[in-house]
Amino acid sequence: MGLLKPFNRAKAPTLNRLPNGCYTVHRGGEIVASTLPSTFSRATMAEIGKVVIEAFHSAQNANLPLTDLHLKFSGITITAREMRGGALVFLQPVTLHLPQAQTPPAMHSKNLDEFLLHLENYIECWKQFNHYVNLARDKKFVREDETQFLEIKSVIAQGLEAIIASTEKGGPKKDEVHALFANAPSLRYLADAPEAIPTVEGQWHKTYLGLQSLLGQLKVQQNKAEKGSSWSLFGRK
Repeated sequence: MGLLKPFNRAKAPTLNRLPNGCYTVHRGGEIVASTLPSTFSRATMAEIGKVVIEAFHSAQNANLPLTDLHLKFSGITITAREMRGGALVFLQPVTLHLPQAQTPPAMHSKNLDEFLLHLENYIECWKQFNHYVNLARDKKFVREDETQFLEIKSVIAQGLEAIIASTEKGGPKKDEVHALFANAPSLRYLADAPEAIPTVEGQWHKTYLGLQSLLGQLKVQQNKAEKGSSWSLFGRK
């Protein structure tokens, strides 16, 4: 009777989860801050950033008013916003991408998915804000970071107006966000006044948790809507 020879079974391929997050890049393509998982290739991030920056530069050279860009890259939907030479880049799996439309004040279950996508992107912007505060703490920032920090605050302020207009309850309060921005006028200010950073972080944490709470509430309502519920979001008709 012959000996049974050991054999190696082919190892099943590992399916890597596509990333969901955002990052900022300087005008030269250098990555500044990221909320993407550390397992996602920085080389791929740099490649995407390079394409985005080149597209914005080409539009500028052609005198075209291009401020937002939407691309698909290897199973990922890319939404980029020009940031005074740099860019804010959102990455989302294609399967999660939904048409980006202006959300009207009265929201029903049919466009709740769109608002959830907007809210998730908005939360990523708040994560970016915190990354820049950390740059100020460590005093590892350059002039271009100051420009993008100001732009991030602009994106957050604009997104806040959309959330306030679309929800009856929940979400950050305008006066609290404005107070936070007043305490963080620039990265240089925070670096020169490190005693202000704990206050800024406390305000940021409160707002961030409020946004996560709102996101959780909306996902519960999304699940109910998928099961056949016909009532509208937050009771607005």
